[in-house]
Amino acid sequence: MVRCNKRVISRIDRIQSLGLVFADFTWKAGVAGFRRFNLIYGWNGCGKTTLTRLFDELSAATLPDLSYEIEDSNGAKFGPGDAFPTPIRVFNQDYIQKNVRVLESSANSISLLLGEENKELVAQIQQDEQELNGDPSNPEAIGKLRELEGYRQKKRRKEKENDTAFTDIARTIGAALASTGAASRTYRSPQAKTDFAALKEATILPEEEMAAHVLALKQDLLPEIPEVLVPAMGETEQVDALQTAQGCATLAETLCATTVETEVVSQLAANPEISEWVETGFHLHNRLGSGACEFCGNAIPVERLAQLARHFNDADRKLKADIEDVLVRLRSALIAVRACAVPDAARLYGELQNTYSAKARDFETAKAALETQITVLGQALQAKKSQTTVSTPLQVRLDTDTLANAISAANALISTHNVKSREFAKLQGQSISAIKAHYLSTIFSEVQERNQAIAALEEDLKRREEEITALRKRIAAARQKVSSAHAACGHINDGLRTFLGRDELRFEPLVEEVEGEDGTPTEVVVGYKIMRGGIPARYVSEGEKTALAFVYFVVHLNDGQFPKQTGIVVIDDPISSLDSTSLYQAFSFLKNAVLDCGQVFVLTHNFDFLKLLLNWRKSADRGGTGFYMIKNHVRDGARHATIEVMDKELLEYESEYHYLFKRLKEMRAAQDGSIMQAYPVPNIARKVWDTFLMFQVPSGAKPYKKMEELKAAGHDARKLDAIYKFTNDQSHITGAGFDPALVPETQKVLGELFEMMEAIAPGHYAILDGATPL
Repeated sequence: MVRCNKRVISRIDRIQSLGLVFADFTWKAGVAGFRRFNLIYGWNGCGKTTLTRLFDELSAATLPDLSYEIEDSNGAKFGPGDAFPTPIRVFNQDYIQKNVRVLESSANSISLLLGEENKELVAQIQQDEQELNGDPSNPEAIGKLRELEGYRQKKRRKEKENDTAFTDIARTIGAALASTGAASRTYRSPQAKTDFAALKEATILPEEEMAAHVLALKQDLLPEIPEVLVPAMGETEQVDALQTAQGCATLAETLCATTVETEVVSQLAANPEISEWVETGFHLHNRLGSGACEFCGNAIPVERLAQLARHFNDADRKLKADIEDVLVRLRSALIAVRACAVPDAARLYGELQNTYSAKARDFETAKAALETQITVLGQALQAKKSQTTVSTPLQVRLDTDTLANAISAANALISTHNVKSREFAKLQGQSISAIKAHYLSTIFSEVQERNQAIAALEEDLKRREEEITALRKRIAAARQKVSSAHAACGHINDGLRTFLGRDELRFEPLVEEVEGEDGTPTEVVVGYKIMRGGIPARYVSEGEKTALAFVYFVVHLNDGQFPKQTGIVVIDDPISSLDSTSLYQAFSFLKNAVLDCGQVFVLTHNFDFLKLLLNWRKSADRGGTGFYMIKNHVRDGARHATIEVMDKELLEYESEYHYLFKRLKEMRAAQDGSIMQAYPVPNIARKVWDTFLMFQVPSGAKPYKKMEELKAAGHDARKLDAIYKFTNDQSHITGAGFDPALVPETQKVLGELFEMMEAIAPGHYAILDGATPL
């Protein structure tokens, strides 16, 4: 770990969502922290450039899904949204793409502060930058940028608190609605925010109202229920049985008070049942013309028949007929009343059932009372038929109103039930809205307070951003006045000559006339023309493109805006596609460029370049240098990168051949039947095999011809053909996707490759195998 007063990076504790291989990274236990100089080796595709993008994020966040935690030399932790205190410059493929526009034959313009600038303007720039960035010697003078970030963080915290509140309350509302069965658990924070925006005031529901809404949502839609009809009677035309019964009661009162004049037979008057029996028999004998008693068989005396005729006269018969007519209607009314019934309470919604049950009991009580009253009335009329000669006061009264009122009360609740069924969806929607409003009201005050605070912060941020924009414009204008485009070209051209070891590629300033701040035309450098041997270059190689970008990067390190002695510099493969003759010049250029930087990270896949870096740092202060490598491991079917201590073979071996031979042995041991383990093998196998052939068949011929020579020498032709096909075909990208046959082919050919090496050069193989133990 770095131990100094500079705030530099000590370690990367974790990374999430950074590309494929750094999707889930954790610093490996036992790996020492970063030092001042850090050399990191890794193959192409292992994640070197991806890792450098993390350093870019520390300067300017561009990856919203990225999560990380780094630790500085003071033990402080930093993550997304935290301002890292030390400036960082990163050279990688992203930098090349952003800063070298080869298609336009130019690179981005550059402004330098070289020491020849006007002292007054420099003093103004320094003062403005201190106001903008803060005074390192005064902890209280943090600068407008950090002040702005502080207020932004306050605003973000308020917004996050609101987000958390809405997430939590949405979860509560979702659970409440889901528990009723009226809605699925899909209520989310955005819906809660939308519903909250429509809320004008807090509406906390009383417990009983809340319970009623919850109950309403738990209910299923029930069918409508027919209302209870007033008892009706009649086969052809239905008439109100209650009105009929009441009319019969009125007639009964009149009939019971009516008397008729007859010759009373005392025995019959005293015995109504005998009187009824005799009257029935008397009328039957008259109708049949019979003079004999059907009971005893004796002849009925004429005097007796005359006496009975006087007792049962026409007036008596009419009164009895009237009474019977009333009795018939009264019996029909009684049947109708008995048939009248109210629906079962279970057919109504739960909240209506208790009240309805009480009304149903009232109905049954009134119905039973009326049935009794009608029965008693009928009995009184029946008795009157045997007492037609005397007035018989009626003691019973019919109460039809109580039953009618009970029917109305039951129908009122049935009507409420039916209305709810017809408007069921609407009422459920109202209950859902009421429940949402209730829970949202529980956070109403706190959210409103935070919204007011956020609005105030937005006003303050707008003012601060305008101040910073004005300050930056003044700084930019001052820098423009003291920049030296020709001096910049000189620095770039000197750097290219040193880096490439030749002088044919040069920059010339591209000048354009623009409108100045006062409105007058002025000439400014907007880019650079690339010249090759005195004429405009038509193209540049990949190596030259990398060289242009790297030299441009190094010149920027000295532009006066980057504090090299305390800053952090990250460099990813600056020698891509360079030939071996330029390698040493590039190494020398890089070494001098970063020698006095606060902290340096150099990442490379080139073994020869790595050896130059290792020899330099081994002879320098080795304790101030960290040696690392990026390795890939397969976990859960995906590649994951780790930062590990550099293999001792890389530190000790002088050739890449030794190291790759060991890696190929490791790959053979790691084959598990997965495409992930087999995929990188062909490239390494080809490098090892080509180098082996270079030693064993030093003819200068192409690999295929060398294989033919080995066959001619008696070596296994089938195995040699399999090795050639595997290393030649599988190591080239075809664009056809993964070949499933690669897995078994890899397992088979790997074994045959080692077998052939041992068969062709057993002594060489034995030494190499012994020097690379697993």
